[in-house]
Amino acid sequence: MDFSQLRHRIVFLKPTETRLNGMKENIPVYVPIKPTASETPAKVYVTADADGNAALDAENGGGQLYSLNEAIKHYAVWGSVAPMTGREYDESQKIREETTYKVITRYFKDITTDMKILHGLKVLDIVSVLNIGERNTELQIVAKEFDRNGKDG
Repeated sequence: MDFSQLRHRIVFLKPTETRLNGMKENIPVYVPIKPTASETPAKVYVTADADGNAALDAENGGGQLYSLNEAIKHYAVWGSVAPMTGREYDESQKIREETTYKVITRYFKDITTDMKILHGLKVLDIVSVLNIGERNTELQIVAKEFDRNGKDG
């Protein structure tokens, strides 16, 4: 593994519970995790800002937004994020965009396909997790990003 290629800071997001939204649907709540730590601080949730970009909401005292810089400081790991393919498709008479990324990181044992990756303001859905060579040194993750009008994260 060429560790010099790991130049991006990414945050893994894990589903913890579900909440009812305004339409009485159960929506999973994602919290950032640090794969190298044994416990995750509670009450930090991933939400979206008015533009549809990812934001972290902390219920710490005043209920202030948890800045993206704080999330990177506390939860980020090094990785390589590179787009692989992009496509557009027609869904319900609307054009949807989808981009597939290849994410490479060091090996972390608890990364699963029900998780997401926060990369900058993008939230990527994990499609597959491969332990390269089964040597527990490198993970290759295939993840998809959908446009803001497509699948909600």
